[in-house]
Amino acid sequence: MDAAHPDSGAGAREARKLGKKFAEETERIGADPEDAKDWTPGNAPSQALRWAVECVAKAGTVAIIGVYPQTAEFFPIGMAMMKNLTVKGGNCNHKRYIPRLMDLIRTGAIHPERLVTTIKGMTDAVSAYHAFAKHEPGWIKVELEPQA
Repeated sequence: MDAAHPDSGAGAREARKLGKKFAEETERIGADPEDAKDWTPGNAPSQALRWAVECVAKAGTVAIIGVYPQTAEFFPIGMAMMKNLTVKGGNCNHKRYIPRLMDLIRTGAIHPERLVTTIKGMTDAVSAYHAFAKHEPGWIKVELEPQA
């Protein structure tokens, strides 16, 4: 889901300036009460999208990846239109990339295990998900191991 705004630097100053707007966006996006215990929206819902449109050159392309709830409605369409941008979005097309990634792993060209920061047993999956969702330190990629 949407990341939290930066705590320092220019990004934090922008987030403070747009605080009321971001608070309204966050409230409108909301979390489904069913999912509320597992997910809360970021505190700067459109900041990354604004930055993407601001950074790309005229007639460039902004590609949006990730997972956004259906209730997310905030995108700087006016700025994108004035720059004649192409916008592409969607969840990753896993089927397209998995065979090539598996080949890279098989040949040793990449080492995905270096990204794993936490290892838990399958019986800990729910608590591991809750810790990961809270963005606790050390929870980047979690490996779930089956018990013997």
